Amino acid sequence: MTLYDLFQNFKIFEAKDDADRASLRSTDNVGEINKLRDQIDHLSLVCQATCELLDEIGISKKMMLAKIQEIDLRDGKLDGKYVKQHTCRSCHRPLAARHLMCMYCGVLVDKAELL
Repeated sequence: MTLYDLFQNFKIFEAKDDADRASLRSTDNVGEINKLRDQIDHLSLVCQATCELLDEIGISKKMMLAKIQEIDLRDGKLDGKYVKQHTCRSCHRPLAARHLMCMYCGVLVDKAELL
């Protein structure tokens, strides 16, 4: 067996190992996707029940859509996403959830405030 053959066999072994790891990650991803689908199904059910109850007490679909748009625009972008804004209890400037202290005034952030 030549040095080239050894090198080729090593590369083939590496490729098979990479393929096996990718296959395992793919299986893990399928499980995570199924969990997310279950969560979406549950949230859809909750939203449907909420909308029907609100309609029964006189809150129209038009009113709901207006409130959804109002909440969506709180971060300055009409993008269909809700981003909760947190502010420092001391200087009232915006806080990022990843920071342990306010980057403006240095006050320690109580993580319970960010929930």
